[in-house]
Amino acid sequence: MKVAKEKYSKLKDKLKERRQDIKKMSALNKIFYIGIVAVAAVLIGGLIHQSLAYQNFEIITSIEKTDNVTVNYQVMGNGLLRYSKDGVSYSENLEETVWNQSFEMASARTVTCGNYLAIGDIGSNQIRIFNQNGQVGSIVTSYPILDLDVASQGVVSVIMAENGANYISLYSSNGEELVAIRTSINEMGYPLDFALSEDGEKLAVSYLSVEEAAAATHIVFYNFGAAGNNEIDHIMGSFDYDGIFPKIEFLGNSTIAAYGEESFLLYSMHYYPELVSEVNFGREIKSLFVSDNYIGFVFRNNAETTEEEEPAKYHMEVYTTAGRLYMERDFDFEYETITSTNQEIILYNDSECVIYTYSGKEKFSYTFNEPVINLLPKNTADEYILITSSAIQEIRLR
Repeated sequence: MKVAKEKYSKLKDKLKERRQDIKKMSALNKIFYIGIVAVAAVLIGGLIHQSLAYQNFEIITSIEKTDNVTVNYQVMGNGLLRYSKDGVSYSENLEETVWNQSFEMASARTVTCGNYLAIGDIGSNQIRIFNQNGQVGSIVTSYPILDLDVASQGVVSVIMAENGANYISLYSSNGEELVAIRTSINEMGYPLDFALSEDGEKLAVSYLSVEEAAAATHIVFYNFGAAGNNEIDHIMGSFDYDGIFPKIEFLGNSTIAAYGEESFLLYSMHYYPELVSEVNFGREIKSLFVSDNYIGFVFRNNAETTEEEEPAKYHMEVYTTAGRLYMERDFDFEYETITSTNQEIILYNDSECVIYTYSGKEKFSYTFNEPVINLLPKNTADEYILITSSAIQEIRLR
């Protein structure tokens, strides 16, 4: 930290000297030079910020935590969502409740995209759709819900199942059914996971099938927009693989990632789907995290020990959404939760946290005074919502 401050002080002195030189220049040169200095200052400031290792944090706002332990939390926009099987509420500045909606669900699952939130009762028929202003729509499905997803404009996709058949439906944010198709479990397999694109038109589904006692995955790509109107069941293409790919998701609107137990696949789908990259790690994935530009994985380090040095417990690898290795590092931190933003990777357990940049540098490490339930990054750099056993706090690193 001291080195960074000294560098920053010297850079500020140099910029001050350059500003004094500007006074001696002609008007035309002056404008040109001001532009160069301004750009340099922004770049230098960004580099200094990237190199900072924070030592502590300040509390911006703090309220007593009175929620039940079964309540879940999620940042949406500039506020905080609290949800459970009994209802959902949205607050700004922690203390100001904007809206509150009660309901009863036996097995509530939430999905978000942009400013929309959908909550579905898995195994039942109820879905509710919200944005920052409150509930905007509700859905009663015809069959029991297996899974759901939501797009950036509130379109909800649902996979349902009954009597050996799968049903895929898309609904508008006000609950109107837009698309409905039926598939046979005997023909397609059992849906493991599915993902909806940001524009609400493309859908990718990972189906599990068992043939001759061997598990296989059938990944199918649908388009419910104009591009898929002339295709049978809106199917734009499919790929078959040995093994299981239990998770699939859109990264943006046209890139899809499918994750196996020891590998991942990347597809591009501007029109028909195309396999872009396939990476096989040769070892089991422990955790994964995703941002707009990166996909990250954590593995247990099984390297053989030597007398000189014992290997770290974990190995992290970060890839671009084009499938290129961007960063890798080893670490020992025993985390329980891993998440990420477009700028950083956050790991924490019930008492400690570590934050890394995508270049692999440690940005922040801290031991808290009481049990931690959640550490949620806000949309403002270096700000988080810290939820402990007794308080909900907005904090800023310093």
